[in-house]
Amino acid sequence: MRPRLTAANVAAPAVPQDLQEKYRRYGYVTDLTMSALVERAAQQWASRPAVIEAERRLTYQELLALVERTAAWLAAAGVGPGDVVCWQTPNWWEAHVLGLATWHIGAVSSPVVPFYREHELRQVVEQVRPAVVVTAGSYRGFAHADAFEELLSEVGLGDTTKIILRGSRPGWTPFEDVISHDRRQASTKVGAGEPCLVLFTSGTTSRPKGAVHSSQTLLAETRQLADAWGLGWEDVAYMAAPLQHITGVLNAMTIPLLVGACAVIADRWAPDKAVRDIVQHGATYSAGATVFLQELTEAARVADVRLPLRMFACGGASVPRAVMERSEEQGIPAARVYGMTELPTVTVMNRSYPFEVRAETDGAIAPGVEVRVIDDDTRALPPGSEGELLVRGPERMIGYLDAASNQAALDSAGWFRTGDVGIVNDAGFVTVTGRLKDIVNRGGEKFSARDIEDLLLTHPAVRQAAVVPGTDSRFGEVPVAFVVLDGTKQASVEELTGHLYETGLARQKTPVDWHFLEALPMTPSGKVKKFELVRATEGRG
Repeated sequence: MRPRLTAANVAAPAVPQDLQEKYRRYGYVTDLTMSALVERAAQQWASRPAVIEAERRLTYQELLALVERTAAWLAAAGVGPGDVVCWQTPNWWEAHVLGLATWHIGAVSSPVVPFYREHELRQVVEQVRPAVVVTAGSYRGFAHADAFEELLSEVGLGDTTKIILRGSRPGWTPFEDVISHDRRQASTKVGAGEPCLVLFTSGTTSRPKGAVHSSQTLLAETRQLADAWGLGWEDVAYMAAPLQHITGVLNAMTIPLLVGACAVIADRWAPDKAVRDIVQHGATYSAGATVFLQELTEAARVADVRLPLRMFACGGASVPRAVMERSEEQGIPAARVYGMTELPTVTVMNRSYPFEVRAETDGAIAPGVEVRVIDDDTRALPPGSEGELLVRGPERMIGYLDAASNQAALDSAGWFRTGDVGIVNDAGFVTVTGRLKDIVNRGGEKFSARDIEDLLLTHPAVRQAAVVPGTDSRFGEVPVAFVVLDGTKQASVEELTGHLYETGLARQKTPVDWHFLEALPMTPSGKVKKFELVRATEGRG
């Protein structure tokens, strides 16, 4: 029997009552639920385009019909409120439909980014224990269905309902069968404070943490961005970031549904194709990591076209001023934003802000959000001081799946400890200057250095291992490994890389530079002096 995920069993401190009342009074949160959102959108914008992927176009009315049929199939399979649907897919229209159908029946969506492999998938599956898994048979050289099937068997979930996209496999239901009937399922009535989304984020620990959002928190975030960017039914989003990342969830799914915009989704990032798609479909806004903006700007310059974008939100990694300047020259108004899966929009800006502000700060504190800067003794610091950033607001997650993580990150006053270091000036603009967390931020995808270290240490020739972020001109940061070998054994870079591949580690997490040392620099207490290792990586990229 799989436990159902409810607000009551997320062991996190509740948001104080006075804050809840304030958020509702100001309209930041309402009782609208994700389960009702597609019906609402179809009633308001029936014939308007909702989703475009390759040659497939769906209006809001057509989208609702597919969602209702998918929801009816899921309900007949015994899926209901609180059950978790785990999906790892490319950005295909079928995945978009399944994600919305999950919400339609009041179930909890748990999307997994496509580049995760067996190692990370096992950690996700063990935590959410899904009632349904959805994936492609194989995509970009990885057998997703094989991986899921083996993992489900290992953790005692062999009876999990399995849906496969664009293929067939014994024991799996093709998506075509899921929608090839006439049954329709109306949206399920669930509380706006109940869980609807679990997104996994890696921090300083090797085990990824599941951040749980409700309709209230997710739609508070959605309204925040839609209002700040002035989005409406005439807008078109272009989204190549995964639908399984908070950027994709918001910009390709929830924002369009809330305002009636159209989402153009792409299953992989290709800057030349992005330029063509944006021009063809008249895309007006997009969002992504620095590398997306950088390559999109260059592709537009080479093609000698002016893109119709009136907003590109750039976050998830540092944004060099030169990238912003080139974007501005190409007529793409960009703005840095700061947030995280746990509270996605700490800051927000639009093209009305002066370029200097957009290029030199990480943005203005979003309406309803509060930021506190503290010192090592958790004392609040005055404006202009550098310290750890604490944040709270109406879009803050309910909590993590793991109770211990909640105790470390959340307090009874509603604050979330980001682990990031920054400054808030007198005007309320935030500038992030560093972080306390031991993570690598590769193009906006954050993952644990310790996770890679632990896997390296499983190789018989490795005695010690440390992984730090190295600077990279394309991705901002990439993993760099420092290894101490056992004195009696040897191992080459190729052998260690192959070992990581064999463990099922995502390719993006594989170190790009390797250093073999006699010993790691250590503190008297036995901790690795990673700052010394970081200095050794300077100058690469």
